[in-house]
Amino acid sequence: MQQTNGDTLLINEHEGMKLAPSYETQKTTRVHRVGTITTGLCFIGYGILFLLHTSLGLFSYQTIFSFWPLILISLGVEVLLSAKLFSNFIYDKAGAFMMILMGIFAMCMGMCEMVIAR
Repeated sequence: MQQTNGDTLLINEHEGMKLAPSYETQKTTRVHRVGTITTGLCFIGYGILFLLHTSLGLFSYQTIFSFWPLILISLGVEVLLSAKLFSNFIYDKAGAFMMILMGIFAMCMGMCEMVIAR
């Protein structure tokens, strides 16, 4: 191994000589996935509401579905905070898909309850 211009020169009998990247190029940047926190909080929140509905009958499915704007509000807050706090962020497409599925599930359960009640 030899040192050249901040890079390490690796010598291998089979591959010949090649430059290993220096420490500066090996740094990794952390990328925040927007939507991950919101998805987790929504799963917890909706899970608690569904649990309270099924075990204690405290909420109707229509009431649970009426909380859907909180998903958009929490996602908007997370986007704004990510833009402010992180230089690198991407949107969590899987998290957004799961939130859409959760909203559709809550809507379907509300409709089922309404049909059964009539």
